[in-house]
Order: sequence, then structure tokens, then C-alpha cells
Amino acid sequence: MAGSKYLDLMRGLPSLDFEASLSQEEKSFCKRARVRAWARIICGCAHAAFFCRLLTAVRCKVLGDSCFHHSWLAKFNILRSNSGCLRIGVLGSGHMGKQLVQVLMQHAQVAPKDITISSRRQDTYDELMYLGLQYTDDNQKLAASVDVLFLCCPPFQLTLISSQIRGHLAKTCVVYSLVTAVPSRRLQNLLGHSNILKPHYNVPGITWTKLWERSKNIVDGLLPQDVIEHSCPFKQSYLVCVNPKWFEEVLYSVLNQCHFLQVPHLSSVEIINYLLFGATHGMEAFDYPEMFVCESFVNESCADSLSRESSFPWFELSTVSMQDTPLTKFFKMHPRLRQHLSFVYRMTMLRTQNPPDDRECCGD
Repeated sequence: MAGSKYLDLMRGLPSLDFEASLSQEEKSFCKRARVRAWARIICGCAHAAFFCRLLTAVRCKVLGDSCFHHSWLAKFNILRSNSGCLRIGVLGSGHMGKQLVQVLMQHAQVAPKDITISSRRQDTYDELMYLGLQYTDDNQKLAASVDVLFLCCPPFQLTLISSQIRGHLAKTCVVYSLVTAVPSRRLQNLLGHSNILKPHYNVPGITWTKLWERSKNIVDGLLPQDVIEHSCPFKQSYLVCVNPKWFEEVLYSVLNQCHFLQVPHLSSVEIINYLLFGATHGMEAFDYPEMFVCESFVNESCADSLSRESSFPWFELSTVSMQDTPLTKFFKMHPRLRQHLSFVYRMTMLRTQNPPDDRECCGD
């Protein structure tokens, strides 16, 4: 309308007035939302670091153990594959991706030369070169060349990125998704890939606010013991950060790695027990927790069908995340085992060591 008779649509709506401030309730909500997002990033980076350390330890144990006389080909595959070290790819160079690579270097002992990050931004390129990381703008090349691929892209980019890397992922590559709100089955359909590890996070309660807002740097944020306590996968509290199924997915991904390396199933169980119940982790923390056996991971009929030299079958991690497994039942039957694994996780993440140098991870 012309003149003074025009319709003022903003009249009486202070929320549309640019000079209107947020109410106290709105400010409190925004603060909680920011802190919850920060808590998810901290937990996600901590669990990714633990996963990489465990998978590297498995590869090095196979490489250095003298009991696998028949597995010379498996050892050759490890040696050919970056001297035993994990080749890690990070797809997404935003806030999550940058924080993740810092944590992997500091808390997972991953050398910068073994991390490749994908980005098309020049400022990110300059920053990555300063850190010593590998860089690429070719998502297909990245997907085809790594052992673990971390998805750190925004959800709206996932369809495009999936179309770029679909068909280029090696079967043994673990796709570790930190993309929120996209379940494993959806990722499997998009990527045509079943070796997908997708943690599910829940950060309830306002009582966590002060815990997570202490530090704005992820590496420093993972140093306090109480932060590690609250990120524990089997925490006996309503304040559960990650769904305990995550630990099942981690262990089944280890068995998939052993399957690729042609490790006999009984030796695979021995390796897991050695790494998770060894003296270095302090068995004195809990009195004789139940160790893993073959039937912890497969049903009895499958276990009986395996010959002594057979490796475990290949497991679809996306199925593990959605259904009860023999390992689910085993954890329920042995609560002290869950307590012990929580202890192992805490001791692993709290262990302070120097950043990695250029030595091979499985070297002397």
C-alpha cells in the first residue's frame, strides 16, 4: 500500500526487531546447546583416538608375534601397508576435522605423515602444511588409500561425498562416521560399504555444563581425569556419553582386521585378551574379570564349524550396531568385564606420552 496506510508486518513482534535482545531463558538454551555440541566433539575425538590406538596395537602384535609361522603373507601385507602404521584419512576440514587430527597426533600417537585430510580451502591447506599433515583435494584418491576414513563433513554434504567415494573404498577400510543424525544403515546404502563404525552419542543433563566448558581446545580438554571418566563407554550412570554398542563395533572391527590378515580365530582372541587384559593395563584394578573366548563373538554352531587355522568370518559393522550379538549377551552376563574395559579405556586415554616422531609405529 502507498502512503501512511501500508501494513507493518513487524508491529507487535519484538522477536523480529533487530534491537531486541535474547531473553534469559533463550540465552541459557543457547549456552546449553553450544556446550552439548562441544561435549560431543570431545567424546567423539576421544573414542576415535582409543580406536586407532587399539587397531594399531593389533597390527603391531601380529607383525611382531612369532607364533604366526603360517601367516607370512599376512605379515607381508602389514609391512607393505605403511610398515604397520594405520593410514588415516579425514574427510572434512571444518572444526570437527581439525580438532580430530590434533587429538589423533597427541592422544593416539599417530604421526602427521600418516594422516591425510581432504579440503578445498586455501587457508586450511596452509594450516595443514604447517602441521606436517598430508593433503589432498581428491576424495576418491583419499578413500582408496587409507585404512580408516573418518567422515567429518556436514550432513548436507554427505550425499555428494558418498557419490564421489562409492566404489573406491577397500573392503578392509573402516569408515568411522562422526556425522550426526545419519545412521549406519543409511551410510551403508549411500557408500555401498558394510565396514562402517558409527558411535551414537547422548549428552543429557545441565549438570555437565561446567565440566565441558573448561577448555576451548580439544587436546587440553581431554587431559582432566573427570572428562575421560564421563566419556567412558560403560559408565555406570545416567550420564552416558556414548552407546555401549560402540565398544562392540570396535572389537568386531578388530576381528575384521584379523580376518584380512589371515590370523586364526583362536589367535585373534588371544591378541584381544593380551591387549585388554595385559599387565600394562593393571589387572589388579578388578579381580579376575571374565576374558573373551571364541563364543564371545560368534554363536556356538559357528564356533564349532571353524577349523583351527580358520579366521573369524567377516562381520558387517552396521549390522552389529543395530542388532544384539553374542558379544552383547556376553557383556550382560559379565558386568565386571564392562568395568574392566572401562578401566582400560580410562588408563589408555590418561596415559601421558610424548608426541610421535617419524619412527615406524611397529619398530623397536
